Amino acid sequence: MKMYKLEELKEFINANSDSKYGKFHSKLTKSNYPINGIPIPVLRKYAKTIAKEYDLSEFYSYEPYCYEQVMLKGLTLTQLKLSDDKFFPLLESYIKEIDDWALTDVPCSNIKRKDDAYLQKVRQYAASEDVWFARWGIVAVMCNFYDDEKTVNYIVDNLTAEGYYVDMALAWLIQVLAVKNMSVAEQLMRSDKITSVVKKFAERKIKDSFRISKEDKARFCQILKEK
Repeated sequence: MKMYKLEELKEFINANSDSKYGKFHSKLTKSNYPINGIPIPVLRKYAKTIAKEYDLSEFYSYEPYCYEQVMLKGLTLTQLKLSDDKFFPLLESYIKEIDDWALTDVPCSNIKRKDDAYLQKVRQYAASEDVWFARWGIVAVMCNFYDDEKTVNYIVDNLTAEGYYVDMALAWLIQVLAVKNMSVAEQLMRSDKITSVVKKFAERKIKDSFRISKEDKARFCQILKEK
């Protein structure tokens, strides 16, 4: 299989960059990587292509030089069928390059795994003091293990990372639970382990959801009033 080279990556980025979209996306992210302005659907499609047609072993070793390159690393990892002893080191190397919510959420939400190996890693990541490992763990639970009450409670009990991006991820998890696992969502909204800040974020997300009934939205608002 042909090795994917840095020159090919640069050619793709140059051919697909959109300065107008780049300015728009820059308003949505705090990433320090230069943004060229390639929409996520274009990156996702390209990731599928190169994951299928190329050997990416060199690609994963390249130092990050722009936002789209880092995103492609994450997206290609969701496409490859790798053994766990190869996948997890690459995933953890990728997470260490993350400096933005989208670089976490987009690849993470594309990984559909419910096996025990991923579950144990997710629990470990969620307990990390690093914001982006913690956010990955929370989002992975939201996407794959929302029906596992013990795991949901575990990450709440063991969160050590702090800050806006962790709080928002936890609020997002509660909003998803309000759709898919209502009783656990209610427990979290009543729990003293969830900060008032996270509860307010969660309430806002629940109010904005089209998948939650007016009656259930009112019930969550009432829970906050009772606290």
